[in-house]
Amino acid sequence: MLVLLITIGVRPTQAAEADNPYNDPPPLQATHGIARCPAPKPRTLTPEQAQREAHQRVERGTSCWLAGKCEPGGDYKGDGETNARVAAAIGRDARFAASSLWVETLRKFVIIKGCLADAKQGRDLETMVKAIEGVKLVWQEAVVAPDGAP
Repeated sequence: MLVLLITIGVRPTQAAEADNPYNDPPPLQATHGIARCPAPKPRTLTPEQAQREAHQRVERGTSCWLAGKCEPGGDYKGDGETNARVAAAIGRDARFAASSLWVETLRKFVIIKGCLADAKQGRDLETMVKAIEGVKLVWQEAVVAPDGAP
């Protein structure tokens, strides 16, 4: 019994020490058109940030489920699938082939990062991504940088 208690007591601490304790999907590259465009860094959390975020995640998930607006597990549950679906859609669209773009999804909020060949691509990209199933909000963080130097 004592061994079990020690093991249970150690596991949350070990999980909180991870850079990605919630297994949020990392940025997924959708296009490769600008070779010098720097790849975004994956989202990481310190143990303190992970602990603060744990409360927010539980509260959001419970409120969403009780209101009938999401399935059990909340909006974070399908982020990996949404991330993959959005990256694939961008990759298939010839309008964005000249850009280097990454997709990151958190709570069905899609963040587009990278380098755009021109400003029109940014507007077209946001419009297209907003229409994809499972996307609640799009944050456009990609910059116009045809030479890859933002």
